[in-house]
Amino acid sequence: MTFVVARSLIAGDAVISTNRAIEPELAARIETRLRDAGATAVRSVELGTMARAAQSEKTRMVELRAVEPGFPYYGALKLQGQPYDHALLRGFGVLVRPELLAQLDVAVGNTLVIGTGRFTIRGVIESEPGRRLGAFSLGPRVFIDIEDLRKAGLLTFGARASYQQLLRVPDAELDALVLALRRDFAETFVRVRSYKSTEDDIGEDFARAENYMSLVGLVIVILGGIGVSSVTRVFVQQKMRSIAILKCVGARSGQLLAVYMAQVTALGLVGSAVGVLLAGAAISAIPAVLAARPTPNVQVEYGLTSTAVAQGLGIGLLVSVLFSLVPLLDVRHVKPSLLLREESPPRRLDLLGILVTGAVVLGLLGLTVWQAGSLRVGLVVAAGFVGATAVLHLAGTALIRAMAPLAHARWFPLRHAVLQLSRPGSQARIVILAVGLGSFFIVGVRSLQETLVRELTVDIAADSPDMFLLDVQSDQV
Repeated sequence: MTFVVARSLIAGDAVISTNRAIEPELAARIETRLRDAGATAVRSVELGTMARAAQSEKTRMVELRAVEPGFPYYGALKLQGQPYDHALLRGFGVLVRPELLAQLDVAVGNTLVIGTGRFTIRGVIESEPGRRLGAFSLGPRVFIDIEDLRKAGLLTFGARASYQQLLRVPDAELDALVLALRRDFAETFVRVRSYKSTEDDIGEDFARAENYMSLVGLVIVILGGIGVSSVTRVFVQQKMRSIAILKCVGARSGQLLAVYMAQVTALGLVGSAVGVLLAGAAISAIPAVLAARPTPNVQVEYGLTSTAVAQGLGIGLLVSVLFSLVPLLDVRHVKPSLLLREESPPRRLDLLGILVTGAVVLGLLGLTVWQAGSLRVGLVVAAGFVGATAVLHLAGTALIRAMAPLAHARWFPLRHAVLQLSRPGSQARIVILAVGLGSFFIVGVRSLQETLVRELTVDIAADSPDMFLLDVQSDQV
């Protein structure tokens, strides 16, 4: 859906723009490139000029856009009370913004003088594609036919016009066409960009939102990884006698670690596959949900890409393996003598444990940096996650200690509930950690979502200003 919005913001798959008329040689090269790529184009010209009401002589500066039939490829030019059709512009017709009607005291059917042409107002613009509404504007927007632009004498020497060609390109050819056109125009004043471009603020917003969603998915998977770690530790504690028996018959610690890692890998792969299937089912339901709100001139295909599936399976499997490695190391400390007497595995740090823990931390850090798309952002997210984990762990420890005196309470359920919190193998701290991180994550996601949406809607909001007034004093000129 992000691609649909991005295409609507430039009204095409790509746009060629220049502030000079394209020379015949370059125009021929563009035609060849478009023909080879199976692409089509519509022309558009933008410039600032003056518009005068024929009956009142009132004058205002306007932003004029002249377009060809077929505009726009994506999005819709919406008018008040009628559908848009290019026939409204033919024969010196003009579409205007409602504020121009008030400024010039005119109405639909009246005449505007633009250049040497007399244009009849045939509609009022409600919204338009191909323009960032929050961008700097010299005046109200008006639309005319591109042939009438030439007849009105507005492209004479010295006119500050922006010439554009909006392209519609098959997805498979888009990137190659844009690169080829950029090479062709490397030494000229022609600029080529596609809807995927991040050169402007909108592209940066989309890239930021994509990285944000990647980090959201990563945090969700890490929360699941905490659960995997807790379950693996309990599993090893429950299998102490089985491990001791296997060691009595000759099994080595490395073999047992390999067996349990194979189980974890299989379960992680199955869990990731189920998640991918659920994602596919949710995405397949999107067209049905949006069927009641179709987008004119836009055809969208929803589905899972092979790279997204591979990324989901890979991250799910990797997090499962990383979070289960450290708990499984306890297998090495189980001795065959456990069958003869009760004993707890030693709680000591050894070189292998330190190395594995360091590798796990580096693996999670690398995963975070990759998903964030930035080393600095990844390090900040990882540091914040570690800090939140430390605070929640200390809070869990403090809570259990604060509740310890209740172990002597007379009420049986309360007394045994408190004792269960501090019993060997209790998962109380892990539960507090997981729930606390989940709550922290929900609050963080909500606040960050509002920030991203606010930044994006500044650029494309329907109530964005139509004009900026600059107060330049005489002594500032």
